[in-house]
Amino acid sequence: MTETSVLQRFTQIKRSLPPGVTLIAVSKYTSDANVETLLQAGHQNFAEARPQNLRDRAQKYPQAHWHMIGPLQKNKAKYVGRFAYMWHSLCDLETAQAVANHVENRVLPVLIQVNISGEPQKHGILPAALPLFLEQLDHIKELEVIGLMGMAAKAEDSRPAFALLKQCRDDLMPLHPKSQNLCMGMSNDWKVAIEEGATMIRVGSEIFGNK
Repeated sequence: MTETSVLQRFTQIKRSLPPGVTLIAVSKYTSDANVETLLQAGHQNFAEARPQNLRDRAQKYPQAHWHMIGPLQKNKAKYVGRFAYMWHSLCDLETAQAVANHVENRVLPVLIQVNISGEPQKHGILPAALPLFLEQLDHIKELEVIGLMGMAAKAEDSRPAFALLKQCRDDLMPLHPKSQNLCMGMSNDWKVAIEEGATMIRVGSEIFGNK
């Protein structure tokens, strides 16, 4: 895909978003040239799934906001703690503490990943476990929970899963009012996610094409 078509697709999505919805361009499979095209267009929010790639691009393009979206092993926690603008896949206390150990002179915004698809192979906290998990995270002062993230099953209607994540968020708000963000929706279902209350969407292939 040419850089011109990348910009056209990005612009089309951006213009269709309602106020209050943040578009995060999932750049994990795309070239630096395409990242630079969106940067030149004024876009700031990009996502990487591999901690080393996040580190490298955060150092190469410090003017951007680099979001960590993939599963994280504790031995790679230093890259997230040092370089991530936001961490989307928090679902384990030990890994959370490992990341926090590398956060210096700031507080790292994080999203708790919730398993809303019901698929056992998917990462994420079960909805019923959220209140206790959030209470335990409150003791890690270097991290600040600002919302929830979840992914629907690819082969099914995503609306019920997104509605579940919104209900989880609404249930938490009285006790944790900063947890207002809902990150849900990708290239195949972001429009449904917005209808169900998403405040952040993560779009990769619809902008950059398939890898």
